[in-house]
Amino acid sequence: MPNRDAIKAKLREYEDARDRIINTGIRLNRLSKSVIYSIIRDDWESADKYLNDMRKELEALMNLTKQYPFYYDKAAVSFQEYAEAYIMYEFNKNGRIPTIEEVGVDELAYLNGLMEFTGELSRKATEELIKDNLEYALKAKEIMEDIYLDMLYMEFRDFEMRKKVDYVANNINWLNEKIFYKSLNKGRQ
Repeated sequence: MPNRDAIKAKLREYEDARDRIINTGIRLNRLSKSVIYSIIRDDWESADKYLNDMRKELEALMNLTKQYPFYYDKAAVSFQEYAEAYIMYEFNKNGRIPTIEEVGVDELAYLNGLMEFTGELSRKATEELIKDNLEYALKAKEIMEDIYLDMLYMEFRDFEMRKKVDYVANNINWLNEKIFYKSLNKGRQ
């Protein structure tokens, strides 16, 4: 076979790139979870540190997927995890949902991250309810309902995306139940 050494070298390059994409994605996923966990604990010093580290990993992963776009699927979940953590950070730090441009990922990663964010927001709202912060839980519920309506507007045809919309609805129902019981108990005190 002509050029077999060159072909073999190119295959090794592709394998190495795939491994680097996967490993960078794993680091990005871990940092995303660390950002979220820090926010839930109100540890903003750690959240800021992890966010800075997360941005560096995101940049590296984006550069790799631009160079090897056929491996984008190996990075897609990591882009979503980044979006989820960044949205969680911005909402809790600045009281708003960042735009897709601010997050810096593609539309699917942004929307998936936004829908996944509702689960983490529910966790944070539960922690705040334990601290008697009903106001936070009510604000979280309002944001989640807005996200749900926006996702319904998208009229997703993809089954996985439609399942995520149901996930958002379930998070709203779950939080509503917690708010209801907290409200009942507050009246008894």
